[in-house]
Formats: sequence, structure tokens, C-alpha cells
Amino acid sequence: MNAARLFVGAACVALSACGGAQSHARSFSTDWEDDGGASIEAVRVRLAGARATLAADVAVGVAGNSDKLVGLPLGGGAKWTFAHAIETRPVIAGGVVVSQGAGEVFAVDAQTGARLWARPAAGLVLRGAGDDGTYTVVTLGSTGGSGSTLLALDRQGNVVQKVETERSLGAPAVIKGLAFVPWGQQYLSVYDIDKGAEIGRALVRGKVSQALASGGGVYFGEVELFRFDEAIKTSSRGGATKLPIPKRELPGATALMRSPEERVGPVAMAVDKTRMYVRPGAIDAPAALDSSRLYANYFRLTMAFDTTTSGLAWVHSSAVDVIGGAAASGGFALCDEQGKVEILDATTGATTAELAMGEPLKSCVVSADGLRPGAAKSPALPLSAQLSAALTSNDPELVAAQALLMRELATSPDEGATRTLIDIASNPRSPPTLVAEARKALPARRNGARAMIEALGRHYDFLRDVRSAPPVGPIAQALSAMKDKSAAAALASHLVDPADTDDDVKQTTAALIEIGDAPQVGALKEFFGLYRASAEGEELSQAAVNAGHALLKFGGPEGRKVVDAALADAMTGAMVKSRLAAVEQSLDAEKALARDKAKAGEKSKEDAGKKPAK
Repeated sequence: MNAARLFVGAACVALSACGGAQSHARSFSTDWEDDGGASIEAVRVRLAGARATLAADVAVGVAGNSDKLVGLPLGGGAKWTFAHAIETRPVIAGGVVVSQGAGEVFAVDAQTGARLWARPAAGLVLRGAGDDGTYTVVTLGSTGGSGSTLLALDRQGNVVQKVETERSLGAPAVIKGLAFVPWGQQYLSVYDIDKGAEIGRALVRGKVSQALASGGGVYFGEVELFRFDEAIKTSSRGGATKLPIPKRELPGATALMRSPEERVGPVAMAVDKTRMYVRPGAIDAPAALDSSRLYANYFRLTMAFDTTTSGLAWVHSSAVDVIGGAAASGGFALCDEQGKVEILDATTGATTAELAMGEPLKSCVVSADGLRPGAAKSPALPLSAQLSAALTSNDPELVAAQALLMRELATSPDEGATRTLIDIASNPRSPPTLVAEARKALPARRNGARAMIEALGRHYDFLRDVRSAPPVGPIAQALSAMKDKSAAAALASHLVDPADTDDDVKQTTAALIEIGDAPQVGALKEFFGLYRASAEGEELSQAAVNAGHALLKFGGPEGRKVVDAALADAMTGAMVKSRLAAVEQSLDAEKALARDKAKAGEKSKEDAGKKPAK
């Protein structure tokens, strides 16, 4: 007896399903030639106008010592619990929840938690489940080999059909008594539950391990997501309709769907906290994502990206890690490790509902197939404020996501973004990488001058609990580029502040050359007098040169006198002296050129006046 027959026999005994159900050898056979899409097109024609049953809107958590399920209907209804050992993460399929533990696979009603059925499943692992309201189809994999079993059960738990195969079956979807079963990473077979036979197959040019029902439609894929529609007949030639899921930078090990061959235990891991989510748009419209949104969560942060621009739409901060979620029509539902469920608006990220399971969770799965978020409980904060909350959270786990959000913040035209960048750069508790990113972004800002000037008004003062200086240098660069002369006094106040870095001082003096004026001459003279001879290093020496440059530019005769005395003094630093002498020569040349142009202009006017009238 060969190994395949041994597997079939063992599974038959374990699942107690060998009575009326049959094992169909031709199903999922590799002895198949591409039929040019004929069989799968026949299935589509048969289902024309049919809609998949919407899955229950519910959050289901594994709680306790992985010994019970906790369910919370999202559209209203009482919380329920179901005591049972849980060894495999539950799956929400249609109106049922399927899970595994204590040597059996079992199902409960998704809305009430009432037990529906259980079947022995020793040596097998739950891979996926689909349900159409009449049948539940479960796929299980062998723990000791590559074989798989497909079970089709009615609501009473009777095994209507059973297929055992050496192929690797993925997670199924069910519509109108037809099970869509991906397998072999490239095939999508349609299995008629009533007939007990495979009636259609598509060869897909893409990785296929999961089928799912969403919004009444059927989709399949793993890394990409394909739609079952009129283009399915061309799938072997790469013509299947593919949802436009943008490829963009996301933090962490984000994935659209996990391979069913990867056993998913009852306790959420890091991969469960760094997920990507999408919801297909209307099935009778061109392929698109609902609300033009791509969602991603990274521990305590949930982000939404606009698929039309690839930009960040909003970011939501939770108090604890998010361990489950689902994209809804016009919104997103998240579930955290404390059992809190929040419904967020797709457009703004505003919270529309808050629900509670009432206890901590080991893991959580969410279905929001028919959910329609209501009105927001309160107006959404501006994106800059959302980013500020996410970026000022001092949590080492969030640094990777915060780096991405920082880059999004840097390109935001909102004036509030400027204030947030300043706050991050000024906060002594900000991670050094974020401080560096904020300082790098600030010089390019062309708005938020008021926030910059306000920040310059803060000076390090231990006694008054001001523990850090603002990012003076980057602010100086931005204000100089904006030609904002109203900032000159605030900048000058930092010339001799010991809390500022040498680069801050260099950038401040450079900015004062552009936007300074007579009122800043006193502060410049003080700084120049302190550092023209004692400056050490490139940055401080250049700062002294800049100060002298500013004195020459708008310091009048007194400023020129101070600079000339420094150039004649042997104590003045060699670098400062040589560079400042070059600056003075350049300015004198510019003034001479300006005088010559002025004289030439006067002469032209005189000559024009001497010409005889015609």
C-alpha cells in the first residue's frame, strides 16, 4: 500500500466521513490540459448575476489561556463566548466561525457563538474555510506530508463531500453551492458540492493560495488579488482582472494575505501586528479598491494611504497593539490586544464607533463584509495633528513606522506639519533618528514662520524646566529662504546661547546676512568680538565670518570699523581673517560696480537731454 493510500485511509477514519461522502480522484488532478478558459467561463455564465453571501460583521478573539473564543457582533448584538481549546486561529466564513483544537475542527454561529458541529481532525491542520449559508467548506493540511483534505458540511455538520488529495489546497470561498479552491500555487478549481465533482478550472499567472468572498464577489490570490469576472477565461494568458494594489513603502513585514500552508497559532505574533489590508470596490465596476484606500497597521499605528496619489491619508494611534482588522465599505475596523474594537472612517480616520469585548485577547480576527460605518463621534484631527500624535510617541517598536511617517510629514503642505517637525526636533525624548529626520526636513519648509519664530523664543533654562533648545539652524535656513525679516530679532537672540550647536550658530549668522538689519548689529558685534579670535573648527569660524559679513552689509561705518580692526589684529584667527578679507573685497567690488552703473545711468540721462529736438 503506497503512502497516498495510507494518508487517505487515515484521514477517512479521523474525519468520520466515509459513509455517504466520496473521495473523487479526478478533482485537483494535474492530468489536465488548459482548455482555453472554457470550463471556468461556463462556471461564470452559470453564476451570472449571483452574489456571494456577505460574511457576518463580527470580531472574534482568542482569550483566556487560548481556551475560549469571544465574539462581538459589530452591527449590534450581545457579546458571546465559546469554551474550547484553541490551537489554530479562527476563520470567519459567511455566518460561521471555524477553528481547531483538542483534536477536532469545529464551527460556531458567528452572531451567537452557538455550537454548530465538530469533526475529529487528528493529524490535520485547518488551512481555510468558506461558507455560503448552506454549506461550509473546510480545507485541512496534513501535518506529516503534503496531502490535503477538503470537507463540505451542512449546517448540522454532516459531511456532504470529502476530497483527499496529495495536492496542497488553499483557503476556499463558496458561492451558490460551488467551492472556489486554489491549489498548487497556480490553479483555481471550482468544485460543485452537490455533484461532488470539479466542474471548472483556471490556470492563473500569479501566486494563488487563498480565495475569498467580499462584497458579493469572489477573489483569489496571495501577493496580488484577482477578481472572478468575465476576464477569468483569459487567466492562463495573464488576462485575469487584477486589483490595482499600489506597491509602496510600508513599515515592517507587511503582507496582503498569509499562505494557508503557514500554520497560524492562537497567539498573535509580530507578523499579525504588521499587516496590510484592502477591500475590493464594487464588483460591477472597474477593478478598484474601496474608498481608494490601502490600510496598514504597525503595532499601535493604523495608517491609510490614498491609492490615487500614494500619499498618506490618515494615521490612527491606539493605546496598545492592534492585532486584527478588516477593511469595510467606507471604513476600517480594528481590534486591539485589550479587546477594544474601533470603527474608523475611510476618508478621515475619524472614529465612528467604539466597542469592547471586555477582556484581553491573545489574537483577534475581524470580518466587516457588510459593515457601513456611521457618522464620526467627533471631527477628525488634521493630518498634521494625527502625525504629531504618532511621531511623538516614545515607543521603540514604532521607530520604523515613524521614519516613514516623518517622510510623509516632510512633504505635507499643511502649516501644522511645520510645527510638528519643530516639536519632534525639540523633544529630548524623541528618538535620535527622528530628530535627525526632522532637522533635515525643516530647511525645506516654506510655511509655518509663526511656529518657527515662537520656537526661537524658547531657550534652554534648567530652572524653568526648559530642557532642550529648538532646532535653531534648520529654522534659520527656512526663514532665510522665506525672506522673513520679522524673524531676525528671534534669530539674533540665539547668537550667544550656549545650548545651540556650532552648526546652529553658523546657520543663524548666515540667515542674518539675508534678513538681518540695523537692530541686530549690537548682537552681531558681541558675537563677532567673542569668536573672531577664539573660534575653533570649521563651523564656528564660518559663523564668525558670517557675522562680520553681516556687519559689513548693514552695520554702517561702525560695522566696517569693527571688521577692519579685526583684519588688522594679529589675534584674529587665520581662517576668519582670510575668508573675511575676501568677503570685504567682494562687497567693495559690488559697491564699486553699483556706483559705476549708477554713474553710467546718470550720463545716459544727461546725453539724452542734450540731444536736439526733432
